[in-house]
Amino acid sequence: MARPNKKQADKKKTEAALYKALEDFGLKEKYYEDQVSEYMKYYSNLDTINEKLSGDLDIDLLKEKRQVTKEMRSILAFLGLKPAESGGGGFEEL
Repeated sequence: MARPNKKQADKKKTEAALYKALEDFGLKEKYYEDQVSEYMKYYSNLDTINEKLSGDLDIDLLKEKRQVTKEMRSILAFLGLKPAESGGGGFEEL
């Protein structure tokens, strides 16, 4: 069986960190899990946009990237999460 590449491993780490944060904050309702699923869809979309942007500069893709990242931040804010100030690993309360 093939080992997951770095992008797949990072995606799984991010998803696991989000679910752990939900658990830590006592957010167990399905609605919160659905928000994490939606966040992960945006995560995948952002990865696709970044791949397409690695070639030519596309203003429409840049606009879409800004919108996707805005939605991702909105979900994190709704869940009461923000990336740790240290620049990596984990989340802290807002």
